[in-house]
Amino acid sequence: MKRSTYLSEPDSGGKRNDGLRQMGRKAGSRNLDYDRTRGELVERLTGHILASGRTSLSFRELASDAGVSPSTLRHYFRDREAVLLGVMERVQDLGLRYVAEGATAERGAAPESLRWFLGYLVDGWSRGVGKAHALGLTEGIGHAMLGPAYLRTLLEPTLHSAEARIAVHMARGEIGPCDVRVAAIELVAPVIGVLLHQRALGGGTVRHLEVQPFLDEHVARFLRAFGPGLRPTREGRG
Repeated sequence: MKRSTYLSEPDSGGKRNDGLRQMGRKAGSRNLDYDRTRGELVERLTGHILASGRTSLSFRELASDAGVSPSTLRHYFRDREAVLLGVMERVQDLGLRYVAEGATAERGAAPESLRWFLGYLVDGWSRGVGKAHALGLTEGIGHAMLGPAYLRTLLEPTLHSAEARIAVHMARGEIGPCDVRVAAIELVAPVIGVLLHQRALGGGTVRHLEVQPFLDEHVARFLRAFGPGLRPTREGRG
């Protein structure tokens, strides 16, 4: 990616100075490249966060990771939360095609299809999605803006993808009538719990669990609970 001429760069004396100030514009004013440069900063920060898995970063640390001064970063983002929101939204954009594939890719009958879906989720977790979830949970729990943002950009798209896949198999008669949202939560939530335990929290060194055999058993139990002709009730599944 070509470095924007509006980002901070060393001057001839070796000191950092902001291209924004070099142009002699008033503080806080926008320029024609504002959106492009803001997008470059988000892209850079998203790459750093997904590669490192670091969370609880200060505004100054975020600026350093973006390669700009805090004052330059503040020109594009009013505060730390706005930076993190931009990163979450970028992760959502990057994941759109994977969410769509998870929802619609033809993978056979329900047992094979749901097992593929959960394996796809685990594979994505290993490729950086897990670090995005860790960021969202760390920053989102108890936060009025970042909590809903995490749900909207990361967790709910995953659930929506599962809902769509379950609905296909329900329409085929391979899964009994059910609330697809509830079924999606029951399918996905235990897997995310295992991945947080085993990988994000280091549970593999505390009480190891083989993830792939867990997925096999989980899908089998899910299909026994939601099988054709079975209608889950509040009291229990029939």
